[in-house]
Amino acid sequence: MPTDGSNLRPGEFEITDQEERLWRQVHPIWIHEGRVTSQLFSPTPKDSGELSVTRASVVTAEAAHRHHTEVMGLKSIGVYCVDVADVQDVDLTVVDDSQVDDGEERPPGHSFIDFKGVPSTKQQKRRASALRDKAEKRGWQYGPTA
Repeated sequence: MPTDGSNLRPGEFEITDQEERLWRQVHPIWIHEGRVTSQLFSPTPKDSGELSVTRASVVTAEAAHRHHTEVMGLKSIGVYCVDVADVQDVDLTVVDDSQVDDGEERPPGHSFIDFKGVPSTKQQKRRASALRDKAEKRGWQYGPTA
């Protein structure tokens, strides 16, 4: 679902480099019987269809984790990743919003996987599961067994 840029806010741009890796923080409740659940890549209502990730070209997995837990005070037991090609494979896009000036604090390299155009929860879950499977093949990038 590539965008033509018309839905982007000032300061946002679509990331098209298919090799760009994207870090995703793993909340401890997303581990079930030793496996990361698809909730890892499922946007919640508060996300408004924008699933937060950070760009590996800007920050390391370890630094992204530290910022998430120490600076922002949020929970994460580690970091998984997908790349832009993985996201495109499930007909989604990635948008860098790190330069948006709206008064919200964002981590360095903050971006989001854009689920806003996905018409149903069922389709969101299907895409989230596919992304989780792709990330799971790479394993932990930082954390318990990295």
